[in-house]
Amino acid sequence: MNFDKLIFSVAYNMTGDYNTTRDVVQDINLKLLENSIPEYVTDKRNYIIRATINHCLNLKKREQRLHYKGLWLPEPFVAMSESETTGTHFENQNLLSYELAFLMEQLSATERAVFVLKEAFDFSHKEIAEAINISVDNSRQLYSRAKRKMTNLKHKPASNLRALSTARNFVSLINQGDVEGLITLFNDEISLLGDGGGKVPALGKPLMGKEKIAQFFIKLIRSAKSPVSFSFTEVLSQPAIVICLNGELTCIQILSIHKDKISKVFAVLNPDKLNLFRASLSSLP
Repeated sequence: MNFDKLIFSVAYNMTGDYNTTRDVVQDINLKLLENSIPEYVTDKRNYIIRATINHCLNLKKREQRLHYKGLWLPEPFVAMSESETTGTHFENQNLLSYELAFLMEQLSATERAVFVLKEAFDFSHKEIAEAINISVDNSRQLYSRAKRKMTNLKHKPASNLRALSTARNFVSLINQGDVEGLITLFNDEISLLGDGGGKVPALGKPLMGKEKIAQFFIKLIRSAKSPVSFSFTEVLSQPAIVICLNGELTCIQILSIHKDKISKVFAVLNPDKLNLFRASLSSLP
């Protein structure tokens, strides 16, 4: 039985990093080759989930983002093969989304583990406690704390066509210089977040306010010294805009949509986080 999709889904939610997640998939598979699942294990799926969670907990101890320059955003990617698609249960629970991956950075590694095990796989607190070696009471407390931190999650499931239409409308209004149209399209609590990784210019802190953000995008397009082109895709269940300047990929914007209004724009400009898209640009509509 192939557990790659399951391992990938768990690991990405734990790390928020594509390359680290791929490494985790390889590491867990290697461990399974070297030490097969014990015969006494009756639920292989849960065994794999627990193994992946604990592997990621050890990674998080070593891989802190203390030295990252500017705001950190998860690395976006398009699932290009069957092994990189999300697990069915994750999709049904809307757990694997870009905005959630961003918000989960607020959680400690242990809070994140409890949240994933409870929300995605419906582990009991007794099972969680046994899986990651904490008390049942501690598991309950960590889950309650994590849920409170997730209250700002705005992204809700939407049909691909509906979300794509919103993304296209967003770009069209920017190109038209339609400030009022953009303000109408935005949620009252809209924010713009940018990640340049210290390698390209990006916002130093989130930009808030409908009119400020509308004006920002329009001025940005008008000041462009080279032709700007837009393509549309989906990143972790959310609509995304692929932006090229003079034919060169420069930014990917992931939109969080709540009640048909854009509530967050995540702008990834760090060139190291755009590598996964470069090979797939020719396949985008």
